[in-house]
Amino acid sequence: IGTSITNTIVSMGQMGDGAQLERAFAGATVHDLFNLLSVAILFPLEVISHYLYHLTNAMLPDSVGDGEKWEGPIKKIVSPFAGRVLKANKDVIKDIATGKVENCDAYYPVLCLDGIEDYKHCASKCDKDAGEEVGVDCGRVGLITCDKTTGCPAFFQNGANLHDDSISGGVCLVLSLFLLIVCLMGLVNVLQRGLAGMSTRIIYKATNVNGLIGIVIGAAITILVQSSSITTSVLTPFVGLGVIQL
Repeated sequence: IGTSITNTIVSMGQMGDGAQLERAFAGATVHDLFNLLSVAILFPLEVISHYLYHLTNAMLPDSVGDGEKWEGPIKKIVSPFAGRVLKANKDVIKDIATGKVENCDAYYPVLCLDGIEDYKHCASKCDKDAGEEVGVDCGRVGLITCDKTTGCPAFFQNGANLHDDSISGGVCLVLSLFLLIVCLMGLVNVLQRGLAGMSTRIIYKATNVNGLIGIVIGAAITILVQSSSITTSVLTPFVGLGVIQL
């Protein structure tokens, strides 16, 4: 469902040309409907039969244990850089959802032991069974936390309150949207220059395949890069440029 928003934003990168924008937005809408219909059909089937659980459980190697995660190649490359700018504290939403805390005020003010900003002094959790206390044996972080590998991000601040972290999140949101728009415009520009003449016709013939085969190819590419957003971010401009026909 998340990529339904992504490809719509991607289509806006071709707003410089009305015809391209119309085609790209139409392609994004087709993808949105495919996603929604897939969820509408497959989700009830999973609730009733649990076929996805049994299928993936059969595919799971014996060497993989409970709770282990597999990170795709793109995430391994991007995560260290993103973690140096901002790292969200996922424990906040979990604790609020489970009723462990009532609101975010329980995480503030941010406290780092001895004023040292690193994971050990700021984000390490207290062992309540051992009688450890916040501010004495461990620190406290809010919406922004530190990473064990990269340390505390640039927008992390010792002594910050909820307002400070909210402003930091807003600034990062604006910066990310700006960079996204710049990258999308650059992507469209590169595609326009690279798909001129013969290459456009070659790609059109290569992608003009049966619908079921197209779904299999798209699924295979998505599995390889481990990101459906990357797949749709590339295909949507192709539709806008007329390389892929609806």
